[in-house]
Amino acid sequence: MVNKMTDKKLKSHRVKIDKIDKEIYALIQKRASHAVAIGKIKTKVSPKELFYKPDRETKILRNILNANKKGLLPDSKIRAIYKELISGCLSLEEILKVAYLGPEATHSEAAVHNQFGSQALRIPTSTIDDVFYQVINDDVNLGVVPVENSSEGVINTTLNCLADSKDINIIGEIYLNIDHQLAAGNKFKIEQAFAIASHPQALGQCSKWIERNLGNIKRLEMPSSAVAAQYAKENKNILCIVNSMALNKYKLKLINKNIQDYSENKTRFLVIGKNKVEKTGKDKSSFLIQTPNKPGSLMSVLKPFEKRKINLSKIETRPSRGNINSHDFFVDCEGHIKDQKLRLAIKEVIDTGAIVRNFGSYPEYI
Repeated sequence: MVNKMTDKKLKSHRVKIDKIDKEIYALIQKRASHAVAIGKIKTKVSPKELFYKPDRETKILRNILNANKKGLLPDSKIRAIYKELISGCLSLEEILKVAYLGPEATHSEAAVHNQFGSQALRIPTSTIDDVFYQVINDDVNLGVVPVENSSEGVINTTLNCLADSKDINIIGEIYLNIDHQLAAGNKFKIEQAFAIASHPQALGQCSKWIERNLGNIKRLEMPSSAVAAQYAKENKNILCIVNSMALNKYKLKLINKNIQDYSENKTRFLVIGKNKVEKTGKDKSSFLIQTPNKPGSLMSVLKPFEKRKINLSKIETRPSRGNINSHDFFVDCEGHIKDQKLRLAIKEVIDTGAIVRNFGSYPEYI
């Protein structure tokens, strides 16, 4: 009797799910038809303009997540579903080509998937410089580059490329949780391990765990965690530190999960392109501010922002590569360059004699 009642309840719920699935499918197709119609209009008005609009996508996601206050699915799951839906609809208008620091199955590729879904064409490159090169030369639509890690600091190569590339805009940012997995290409006892291989940053981010659990094991620095995965696959008794994407791609044996020293370890990536992004109401802007190398230079940069209560989320200082008598300040702040108070702050900085380059205004990451 209990089994019959259970079966009846299960069947009732499944019938309802089947009905809802048909309704969802119909709505997805309806959404797709509107995306195609928008694509045709855009082609007539601006045939060379990129269809991907980060400001529009951000507004869609914010509206959905604002409505998800009492939903059963957490924001992260809702975001992933809608990212994939948006990616699928956009692919009917154009296939986005996105360059990233390769090889495949690195955290950079995971960041691209996180931001653009599975329909974007992911193009691995050998260097960060090459990501910029491909965007500048229109070999790809967009690029994704790492800019800072919460435990290892800034990526100087990315800052250098931004400073040297005048035709590039930052059009978005991505924050990726960095989870490191301990793996091997073949089965053996952990005490039989000869060495542990990974990218230097990954080895650094797991150094305390390695010391506690593996002692003075030999550490092999690799160009990327994906190269370390390949090396472990091809050599016996080698451990490697990789991400979940590499585990699956290289069919590695998982030994230990999440061995990073800090659970809140994140890497921030920048999305770069040639287009500019409109205001969304919750934006960030990035600048390079070059000042004379003299006392008070930093205060002259900070004061106009402080006066207008503009929050600086990051400021990175270093001597200018192009002028030994100057200092470079890489600044991220709240607001869009079209906001009046931010425009006034930048004008005041320029009036002090500083040189300012706007790298772009873009939506805060959701």
